[in-house]
Amino acid sequence: MKDKNIQISKLVGMGFDGAATFSGKHNGVQSLLKKISPHALFVHCHCHLLQLACVQAANATSGIKHVYITLTTLWTFFHYSPKRAESLKAVQQVLDLPELKVVKPSDTRWLSHERCVKAVKASYSAIVTALNNIYEQTQAPEALGISKALCRPSTLVAIYLLDYVLPQVAKLSRALQTERIDLTAITPLVDATLNTLDDAMLPAANWVLELMDAKNEIEEVTDITLTTESIATFQGQVAEPFIRMLKANISSRFISQDIVSSFGILDLKKVPAADSSDFHTYGEDLIDVLLAHYGAELPAKTAGGDEYTKEALISRETREEWKTFRSYLSKKPKGNLHLQLKELTTSDMLSEIFPNISTLANICLSIPVSTASVERSFSKIKLIKTRIRNRIGQSQLSYLMKIAMETPEPLSSTQLNDIITVWNKKPRRIAV
Repeated sequence: MKDKNIQISKLVGMGFDGAATFSGKHNGVQSLLKKISPHALFVHCHCHLLQLACVQAANATSGIKHVYITLTTLWTFFHYSPKRAESLKAVQQVLDLPELKVVKPSDTRWLSHERCVKAVKASYSAIVTALNNIYEQTQAPEALGISKALCRPSTLVAIYLLDYVLPQVAKLSRALQTERIDLTAITPLVDATLNTLDDAMLPAANWVLELMDAKNEIEEVTDITLTTESIATFQGQVAEPFIRMLKANISSRFISQDIVSSFGILDLKKVPAADSSDFHTYGEDLIDVLLAHYGAELPAKTAGGDEYTKEALISRETREEWKTFRSYLSKKPKGNLHLQLKELTTSDMLSEIFPNISTLANICLSIPVSTASVERSFSKIKLIKTRIRNRIGQSQLSYLMKIAMETPEPLSSTQLNDIITVWNKKPRRIAV
């Protein structure tokens, strides 16, 4: 960072995955960085927060915890034996089911439990049949144990419940992974997800109706006997405690931060009408919150002299800017907050008229919500720098990473032709 002339003292926001090395209050990376830049805001990756909330809720509910253990054992059973995996694939072909692999349910991998549950549910009869066939042929006790666990009514009902609950959480996770996430929209998105989870506890929830529709087909392959009473008992003893615990964990981990939520004053949709009684005081209290935290980062247009300190001058100028900018917002058509912030930071005219507000917009755009882009880069490195290509140089790896991370997908025919044209222009003959 020093070589690129990037001042760490200008750091305004940092995001980490929650590991103690980074998030520790005393000796963590965020603590050390705050000694250099005290106003830097630490953000625990929201995607990791969601995953931790789901895992903690599952571990606190025995009926769901045992299902997660069974799914992990199931993945291990098929993953480490190509012969067993082929047996499952053959059964899926005979039953005319999609050829799905069992996904590893990881406590730290986003969306892994959702994909695992979805795959197991879609191939439930094929998996049970394959396990029974493997036991008859090899007498492997693992196959019999997993088959018995899957053929418990509570396991099947739990899988249908999770197939409804986890996609709701996954939708929120995918929204948080987008590059243009609106900081002020996080709380409404979380609230909407929590309201949707309540539907899982209804007697006629969608997952219950789906389970009853598949009842006859499941009973033909397995020894499971499902009744309305047993499903209702499961809802009261397992589903409701699990949903309540999950909601409580998500709510506690996504506590609204005053600093982050204060940026909502720049949202066009929240500005009251110019003729309303609230208009002339709108946003002034939130401006105070932002000034208290990021005031040192704002530019002062005029010298304060002996009459005003720099902090007082910045505060006065920002308040005056806000009054004018508030009127400007009230006359603009309602739109997306991210686009509004981009306009503030890229328009020379607006940056000149509202320098302090423009700086606050830049800060808002700089605060990370998740570490999704970083995690994706790790995945790309693993695909590019394989065991066979481990001698690849840093320069070539950097170029390949840029292509993998920044290239739009899919490439148009015009873009491909341009790439080929540039490639052909470069002489390829090597002098001997």
